[in-house]
Amino acid sequence: MIPTHGFSDKAQKAIVVNELAGLSDYDFSEPHRHHYFELFVFIKGGGTHKIDFEEFPIHDHSIHIVAPGRVHEVRRELDSYGFVFLFETDVLLADYLMTDFFLDHTCYTVQEHAPDYHFPATLNLEEIAARMWKDSQAAGPLKNEFLLHNLSLLCIYCMRNQEGRAVHSGGSNSVYFRFRRLLHDRFRELKKVKEYASLLAISEKQLNEAVKAHSGASASALIYKQLILEAKRLLNLGLSAKEAAYELAFDDPGHFSKFFKTQTGFSPSEFQKIHA
Repeated sequence: MIPTHGFSDKAQKAIVVNELAGLSDYDFSEPHRHHYFELFVFIKGGGTHKIDFEEFPIHDHSIHIVAPGRVHEVRRELDSYGFVFLFETDVLLADYLMTDFFLDHTCYTVQEHAPDYHFPATLNLEEIAARMWKDSQAAGPLKNEFLLHNLSLLCIYCMRNQEGRAVHSGGSNSVYFRFRRLLHDRFRELKKVKEYASLLAISEKQLNEAVKAHSGASASALIYKQLILEAKRLLNLGLSAKEAAYELAFDDPGHFSKFFKTQTGFSPSEFQKIHA
C-alpha cells in the first residue's frame, strides 16, 4: 500500500491548520507523500526534514514547502514546535502570483528550487501562524478568506526571501517553463522529446535549445531525470521494481530495471537496500 495521503473530504477546499507541538519522544515519520501542499512554519527548530532524498536542517524561524507528490519525512527534535498548513491548489483560485510560486515548487526539483526559507526572529512568523491556528479553530465569518490572506502573506515573505536565488522558469509563459509543466504532468506517458515539442508547437531543436539555455542539459536528460526521480520515490515507498515499472508505464520490467541502473549506477533492489 503506497502511503499517499489526501483530504478526507474532497469537496472541502479549505486550508487546514495543524499545530506541531513539542514532543514527548523523538518524532519519526516513515517516507510518505500527499496529494496536497504542506507549508511548515517552524518557530523552534531542531531535527531534519528529508524531501525527495535531500536532507534539510530544521532551523528556527523557517518555512518548508512540500509540493504534492514529493516523498518526505520529518524528524523533529524534542523541543521543536510550529505549525503546518495543508491545502490544495484549488484554494488559490485566480491568484496568479501564488499559483506561479507554487508551480515552481511543483515542477522543479528541490535541487533547482530549494523548499526551505530562513527568516530573522524580528519577522515574527509565530504571531502570523498562531493567529491562523487560532482562527482555524473558530467558526468565525470569512474564516477561509482570512487564512488565505495570511497564507499569501507567508508566501510573499518567501518570495522576498528567494530574491538572489537562481531563477529557473524564465517566466510562466516561457518555452522552458511550459515544457517543465508538461513534463511534470505527463512524464509517465510521454518519454520522447518529439512528443513534447509537438505539444508545444515547436521543433525538437528549438525545445532542446530552450532547455539547454535554462538548465544546461538536453530535453531528453530532463525527461530521464524526471522518470528516475519518480522511480526513486516509488521504490522508497516500498514498491517492487515490477510495480514501479507498471506505475511508470514501462512495457517491460526488465527494460525499466536496465534503464534505472544505467541512469543511477544501482539496480532497483540495490537502491532500496541503501534507502531502507
